[in-house]
Amino acid sequence: MCRERLLSRLAFMTMFGASLATPFSAYAACTQDRAIYGGRDDHYTLAFKPMPEDVPAVTSNEFTITQKDDGQGKAFKLDGVVMWTEGVARPNGMIMYNCPEGDVTGDELEDCTIWQGVIYALKEGADADLLPKAKEPAAQALLFPDLAGSLDSFDFGSAKPAEPLSWEVFRFKECAPEE
Repeated sequence: MCRERLLSRLAFMTMFGASLATPFSAYAACTQDRAIYGGRDDHYTLAFKPMPEDVPAVTSNEFTITQKDDGQGKAFKLDGVVMWTEGVARPNGMIMYNCPEGDVTGDELEDCTIWQGVIYALKEGADADLLPKAKEPAAQALLFPDLAGSLDSFDFGSAKPAEPLSWEVFRFKECAPEE
């Protein structure tokens, strides 16, 4: 009887361990420009996308943050870019809402920018690193410091999101297929 119980526990631990390894292999096998993340409450999705060839090399990543459909067909979407700084290299992210198309003046860009700051990649053990570049392995989780406060203070007018974004960490969910 003890042997059967021990074998049963060993089988459970093996299956449980395999389920923990799967997420690691998923994000490690995915490049950052195809990584898709979910917010803590699962109301928001953050999706990176490959950069077009004609974009200046300074911009390393592009992403969107979308809110799940509120059931009334109301779509809420934020656009983001990551540009690496010179000198001490940092992934400086910008999240914008409803920016004009084409050439944008500094004032227009300032008016539609919700958040700007360094994006951090979080690892197990509470370690933080910088956001990986586009073709590097995807991060396990991302931290956008004070994003929730910035969103709360931005005037969206009637387009205010149905669910507030109350968390600043996004965890890896899946990898978009290569195009």
